Amino acid sequence: MTSTQEHPHVFLSHNSADKPYVEKLASALQLVGCQVWFDAWKIRPGDSIPSAINEGLQDFDIFLLVWSRHAAASRWVEGEMNSALTRLMNDPKCKLVPVVLDDAQLPPLIQHIRYADGRNEREPIMVAKDVLGIETDKELRMAVQHAIEDAGLDIREFWGAGVFVCCPKCGAEPDNLRGREWIDDEHDRRYIGAECQLCGWSDASEA
Repeated sequence: MTSTQEHPHVFLSHNSADKPYVEKLASALQLVGCQVWFDAWKIRPGDSIPSAINEGLQDFDIFLLVWSRHAAASRWVEGEMNSALTRLMNDPKCKLVPVVLDDAQLPPLIQHIRYADGRNEREPIMVAKDVLGIETDKELRMAVQHAIEDAGLDIREFWGAGVFVCCPKCGAEPDNLRGREWIDDEHDRRYIGAECQLCGWSDASEA
């Protein structure tokens, strides 16, 4: 991650047909410390959609253009890109980064810009690394560690299940998770892991 932008503001421009992948990308970007403008998170019932988008477009450090055949046919995406290009001409500190999801040709105005490759549903965390210039696993670990510290999250580790900041099924706080041991007498196997006392979720590995 660049030293000048420790917590960059990222605006995610995309077509709704690509939202399942884009939401994972938004989560990956937050995981490495970005402040993400993603419409599904920022626009609430009763909000003016154009006003909310305009606000996001005024405050980005990185304009992430998620490009696909769906985006190429979207007037909303075109309008957001044009607004971003206008801002980029007035503020050279901002960046536009295309993320390509298929072989749709990028608009001529931005074909000279190096893109991040998200084709074949490439792991969103790898795309996030490319966007932020994170080159090593050590840099990735440090970026995630700093993001967790800044968020003030309580973290619990359970042998056999992993590390959790909440229940992955219901979102319950880690205080509601507990370690548990299972014995499979029929197959003479022992499992150890964690379970949620609220929703009953559980996960384990053979010990």
